[in-house]
Amino acid sequence: MLTPREEQEMAEVLESECAVEMDKLATLCRLGIPERLRAEAWKYLLGVTRPEKAQELSLGKLMEQRYLRLERAWQSDPQLELTRRIKAEVRGHHAAAPHLRSRQRLERLLRTYLHCHAADYTSGMLHLLAPFEHVYRDSDTDAYFGFEGLMGQLSWALTFEGRKQMAVALLTLLRHLLPELYAHLEAEERLTTGTRAAETGSPAGGGGWLDSWLSLLLSKELPLPCVLRLWDAYFSAPPEGSLQELHTFVCLAVLETCQDELLELDGDEELPQYLQHLPAMDMGRVVTSALNMRDDCLARGLCGSGGTRGAL
Repeated sequence: MLTPREEQEMAEVLESECAVEMDKLATLCRLGIPERLRAEAWKYLLGVTRPEKAQELSLGKLMEQRYLRLERAWQSDPQLELTRRIKAEVRGHHAAAPHLRSRQRLERLLRTYLHCHAADYTSGMLHLLAPFEHVYRDSDTDAYFGFEGLMGQLSWALTFEGRKQMAVALLTLLRHLLPELYAHLEAEERLTTGTRAAETGSPAGGGGWLDSWLSLLLSKELPLPCVLRLWDAYFSAPPEGSLQELHTFVCLAVLETCQDELLELDGDEELPQYLQHLPAMDMGRVVTSALNMRDDCLARGLCGSGGTRGAL
């Protein structure tokens, strides 16, 4: 958590007249971003806004114009079946997720993204978009381009091969690092579902908790404040690693944090419910634990220096 002095320092970095010092900003953001600064900080961290302040105003206007063109493009090609699916998905989650304030806005942003990228719709997209809808309350343009930036970073993780490799990596590390919990989840048949989802290429957010955890950055399972704090760390992570690598170890750290509770739950109802609705936790501490796990695995040769992708 930032001290008041560090929070003021972050504000000064963001308000720089000439250029934002990205290394300094990222270092501060890893400790957590205050709510009042998060919208601005995320834009720089995701590459939506360039560090040079001289270009900020003109680029902002160009982005607004581009977003309006994209939005008009899909409205001329409504694709009624896709629209129906998105509306049903948004309605289904709206009551259970208070931070999803505007169903129409979520539908509009999703349709714009899908049309622009000719992408197939999966239910997981809603959960990845929702934090941006919350952070950028007053700007569809910023919400859209922030979401687009994240989806670009997740392009490999959302593929069949990416999900499969991440699942195999996490399960292998789980067996080594938390053998008692691994044995419990295996006995309760809570590992085969996630593995099967990854191997068959089922959509993100489908039946397997493991596939959902890995593909959706825990945005479906954690309370929103925890997701925002976690994503502060992801977006400001050092460039030598990948978001997917860090996230794999975060998932392990979450399991370690919740291990005592998980070991007491049965696999019929209690365990699936817990894995799909995680309690609030100190995400700063979780990220620190994840980084320590990664260092330990590197030292023991359990993963390669290039990360979890194909390293096991």
